[in-house]
Amino acid sequence: MISLRLYYLWFFIICFTATLLAGVLAAILPNSIGGVLTAVPYLIAIIVILFKFLKQQRRAPTPQERKRLSIGFSLIFWGYNACGLLLGLFIFARKDPEVWQNFLLYLKQPQFLLTVLAMWFVIAVPLFLITYWFYGPQAQRMANKMFN
Repeated sequence: MISLRLYYLWFFIICFTATLLAGVLAAILPNSIGGVLTAVPYLIAIIVILFKFLKQQRRAPTPQERKRLSIGFSLIFWGYNACGLLLGLFIFARKDPEVWQNFLLYLKQPQFLLTVLAMWFVIAVPLFLITYWFYGPQAQRMANKMFN
């Protein structure tokens, strides 16, 4: 099995850049449309990385690589989003300490936590399943079309 570190790094670079661009677009667009842009950077990155994988390896990912890529991409995506949340809180809390205190108060509310977990679950599970499917049967079809 090959090392997937370079694919993880490329995923992070592409996804992070696309997230910054989507954030600018989301700020310009109305809230109802801007919210849809949450998943777009992730989807762009998995498509680009799959093409990169297929061109370099000249085959579809094995089942083990497929699982590792799906889990790794999800962890990278949600990890840097959580870091962005904490960084934003830190930046705004420097000017107004109430921001951090309000955030900590919200974290003590079970209803708030359940809402956040439900929203995360509604986004995270479909993104993982799309990645798992896309790097499986779809990648096999793409590899057959590209190399046969």
